[in-house]
Amino acid sequence: MQQRVAQDGAATPPPPSAPTEVAFLGSGNVLPAYLQIADRLVARGLVALGPILVRSPARRVELQARRPSDRYVATIEEVLASSADIVVVITPPECHSEHVAAALEVGKHVLVEKPVAPDRAQAEALYAMAARSNRHLVSAPFVHLSHTVRELWTRVQSGEIGHVHLARALYGNPGSNWSRWYHEPSGGPLHDLAIYNLKTLTALLGPVQSVVAVHTASGVERMFDGTKVPPADSDGWQLVLRHETGALSSVAASHAIQRYRRPAIELYGTTGTANLLGDDWDPSGFEIWTNATASWTRRDARDRTWLWTDGLRDLVESVRAGSPPTAHDDHDLHLLDVIDAARRSAESATTVAVDSSFRPLDLTILPDAGAHAVHDRTRSASDQ
Repeated sequence: MQQRVAQDGAATPPPPSAPTEVAFLGSGNVLPAYLQIADRLVARGLVALGPILVRSPARRVELQARRPSDRYVATIEEVLASSADIVVVITPPECHSEHVAAALEVGKHVLVEKPVAPDRAQAEALYAMAARSNRHLVSAPFVHLSHTVRELWTRVQSGEIGHVHLARALYGNPGSNWSRWYHEPSGGPLHDLAIYNLKTLTALLGPVQSVVAVHTASGVERMFDGTKVPPADSDGWQLVLRHETGALSSVAASHAIQRYRRPAIELYGTTGTANLLGDDWDPSGFEIWTNATASWTRRDARDRTWLWTDGLRDLVESVRAGSPPTAHDDHDLHLLDVIDAARRSAESATTVAVDSSFRPLDLTILPDAGAHAVHDRTRSASDQ
């Protein structure tokens, strides 16, 4: 748009463009978190909510009671035929490939919960389809967008703790009683939990060269809709990764961990140590030890309102600005390769090579000089 010129000759900002319409395929457990991000963007005039696919009549009644002004539809076709610019795919994992392809075919930008597809071949075809149609396709997890993770990345890349040679990561929970797919291969600990730590570790330490993995079964029985189901064959995993930099990292992921108290990510460098506090999808800050200072320095979370669904904000801003999203598709494809290598390693009891790589990320974030001036910590800095 051309800028208008006021009578005094000063340029005035152009009128705002129409909000970007966002629709949802799926209404499961993660919908409220995505709606939180969407509502923030609606309040800023950047987003308008489109239709939300809700197949279950009982779930539709529940959502209508909570959010009566939203539009709920019963078929995928109604979402795809809408004027939405972006479709958020949050259906069960086994449906992701099909639903992403359907949205891309009708010209939508797409955000999909992890995994984008069960394997690299299907995911690669979807990213190629998006590229041909000049549309964005982004996949969770979005841990790399966290201000806290980005600041830690910036300080590690600057050499503050020297060369990182060892790292540890953990993410676990007691499992789910709200959906069986959560405990099936398409949504087990690797695709559902480990992928968060894998994205953070690879963002910090670079691509993975090889994997050694083992898994175990806790024997925990679970109830779904009042029916007891047999224990999962494998609900706990341990991975050891060798990165291209030579660093070794380990990941523990389990659907049978009741509670834990330790940093999400531990980085051990030649001149210091860095710990990401809290979970990497919900960081509470980080702490750094350096030999030069001989002390620990703690940094609280830069934005306490950051949500793990922040990929929607990033995609909306990319669509509106005509710029690429922060995420790289080759990074997400690499993560699928790492997970596949972990499965093959556990089956063969051998070290499995990972042949792919990804472009270096630039997550640089400058010190936030105005952080002390934020007066309302219930809202993000952009909403002040």
